[in-house]
Order: sequence, then C-alpha cells, then structure tokens
Amino acid sequence: MGGRQTGDGYVHSLLGYSWAEIASILAILSVLFSGIYWLIRHGAKVLNNAINIGTYPLQQQFKELTNTIKQLNGNFEEQHKNLKRLEHEVEQHDKAILLHDEKIKRLEERE
Repeated sequence: MGGRQTGDGYVHSLLGYSWAEIASILAILSVLFSGIYWLIRHGAKVLNNAINIGTYPLQQQFKELTNTIKQLNGNFEEQHKNLKRLEHEVEQHDKAILLHDEKIKRLEERE
C-alpha cells in the first residue's frame, strides 16, 4: 500500500485509487451484479412459465394416457383372473365328463 501526501498527512490508496473511489467502484459493481442476477432470475421464471404454458396440453395428454394405461392394466388383470377361473371350471367339467364316461362304460358292461 502506498500513500499520497497531502497537506494534512497521508491519504491511503490501493492501486492508485483512494478508499472513497474503491468504495464507489464496489458499490457500482454490487448494483450492477445485483441487477444482472435479478434479470437472470426473472428471465428464468418467465421462461419456465412459458415452457409450462406451452407444454400444458402435452402434460394433460400424458396424464390421460397414464390413466388409460392404468385402466387397461386393471382390465387385463381382471381378464386374467376370469381366464384362470374359466380354466378351472373347464378342468372340473372334463373330470365330470370322464366320470360320466366311466359310469356309462360300467353300465354297458353289465348289460
């Protein structure tokens, strides 16, 4: 740090600027960076809102598609259960038919 001599004594300085000049430069830079930060934040919010508004119909279509897929999946599971139940019933009917066939054969053999 150097100094410049005045009539009263020394005025301290940094890089050739007085402390008052440095404080003014820092204040200007602070205001400038704050303004830039605000512009960036505000711009990001505006852009985000524009994207949300622009993609809203697509978001709704995705929600509808998701709901339709869930409904189809539920229907598929229900159909699968019904198919299993029908398979079981068919097996029971097949067993009953085999028993009836055996009874008929026995009756025919007695005659």
